[in-house]
Amino acid sequence: MRKFYLALLLMISATIVILPSVKAVSESNEKHQQLTVSEQGYSLSLPNEYTLQKEEDGKDILFSTKTPYTWMRIEVLSGKESTSKSYLDHSKELFDDQFGKSLKISSTSLFIQPVVFASISGSKKETAKLYVLRETKGHPPLKITMVTAKNSDDEKKLISIVNSVKTHE
Repeated sequence: MRKFYLALLLMISATIVILPSVKAVSESNEKHQQLTVSEQGYSLSLPNEYTLQKEEDGKDILFSTKTPYTWMRIEVLSGKESTSKSYLDHSKELFDDQFGKSLKISSTSLFIQPVVFASISGSKKETAKLYVLRETKGHPPLKITMVTAKNSDDEKKLISIVNSVKTHE
């Protein structure tokens, strides 16, 4: 499954096409970021080095155009899903199937929203993390699958992008 996602990311990065489901609303010259809106009902501030596209219903994928192995899947959840033990167990099981046995992450203080669940796995080339974030005022409940190259500083950039996710009105 991981090979499929890597092939998909390489194919997407080669074409760099923004699908109609995700569009840039405005651009900030100061930080070279654009406000991007998803069909999932949220908006986020996206640095120019990242591209956001619809992956499948209910899921968007964000990837770096500069750093190989850096991508993130964003799923908006229902409020019940974000706290359901059966949903969290199933999510961890799927994550483990895709990335290998994972361990619980204890430090998640960089997120604005409360983290309900966090897990980490990895290989020699990449680190994968799964986060489930609780809904807060103006921020939808999210399931985030984040993959970065080993020893990369991309995780902080991706968390900053997640922190910019707001319910779009």
